[in-house]
Amino acid sequence: MVEKEGGVKDLVEKLKKGEITTKEGYKELKKRKLLEKEKWEFIPWALYVILWVPFNIQFSEQLPSFKFPLFIIYISIIISALGVYIGIWSTRMHYKKGGLKHDETVILIRDGPYSVMRHPGMAFMILFFLLPIILSEFIAFTPLSVGAIIVMIVSSYWGVLLEEKKLDIPKWGDEYRQYMKEVPRFNFIKGYINLKKKKKIG
Repeated sequence: MVEKEGGVKDLVEKLKKGEITTKEGYKELKKRKLLEKEKWEFIPWALYVILWVPFNIQFSEQLPSFKFPLFIIYISIIISALGVYIGIWSTRMHYKKGGLKHDETVILIRDGPYSVMRHPGMAFMILFFLLPIILSEFIAFTPLSVGAIIVMIVSSYWGVLLEEKKLDIPKWGDEYRQYMKEVPRFNFIKGYINLKKKKKIG
């Protein structure tokens, strides 16, 4: 019987000893219901696209629109590119250090971007928060664009809260709770300051 918390400790040990393969480890994770469920994930994405593109195009003439200065668009592109880079970096770390050679993990990764914030993979979402600004020259930026961005921010934040409650704490238990105390969820500025302080003390 697997404990409700710290439910992957035995899998990590078996993987280290070579008693099970990474594929078998993944199957066991699925059996223990410790995988992300993406059943309803399409709903916020569908709302985002519908609000931003077809609804915007249809009602853009009736709604107030905002024109961004070029420098704001360029800054948005740079921030988005950085977010995509961090998202790819964190995904690569899942495959290299997560224990399963998969995006799903059984080992709690705490270095690299994970030493600054708990969910660096969500940095990739910055692209979709800023895409309506980046493409505002082609698709008018209206209150519907704002609505689309809000949908993605709320759904992303809610998804992370659920992930921590339903997956991360059950997977790693007290180890993850300690990680929560040391590293902020998204606040990379606070995370960077904490990391610098920790290095000074160390």
